[in-house]
Amino acid sequence: MNGKTEANALQVIVRLAREDDLPRLNAIYNWAVENTAATFDLERRGPKQALDWFASHQDEFYPLFVLAAGSDIAGWGSLSPFHTRPAYRLSGEFSLYLAPEFQGRGLGHVLLCHLCDEAGRLGYHTLLGLISGSNTASLALAGKHGFREVGRYSEVGWKFGCWQDVVVVQRLWASAK
Repeated sequence: MNGKTEANALQVIVRLAREDDLPRLNAIYNWAVENTAATFDLERRGPKQALDWFASHQDEFYPLFVLAAGSDIAGWGSLSPFHTRPAYRLSGEFSLYLAPEFQGRGLGHVLLCHLCDEAGRLGYHTLLGLISGSNTASLALAGKHGFREVGRYSEVGWKFGCWQDVVVVQRLWASAK
């Protein structure tokens, strides 16, 4: 079964995250911390850190979404500030994480489609992603959604006993000021 068909069969929805989603969202993120180079965090995020992170995504311009598959939360995605200086306001950064049991089933596609649609609706001019160079699945996913590699930071993160690159991907929209 291909990923897109499987995602449709799961009857997924994307919705705004709620505070009561935090334990599951944090579990998904902490799994990535311990098992992947998708994040360069080296320690699990605790409940207080998760609550602070959730609070930082309560601005309509920087939303946090969950991807629900049936009665479970399969993953989450967010739009965040690219930089804090005001001139960067229309530039954002996306993040998305899937629970391991939902990976490879087309759900990243569903979530990134939603994030791109929201960025366009909100008037973003550009959306960037910072993806580990070893994360070939995420790099391919971004490419399928019109992101192109615009830079690479070589050997900037040390995780799992080796240096990790960060690939900067970018998608532009023709938006007004």
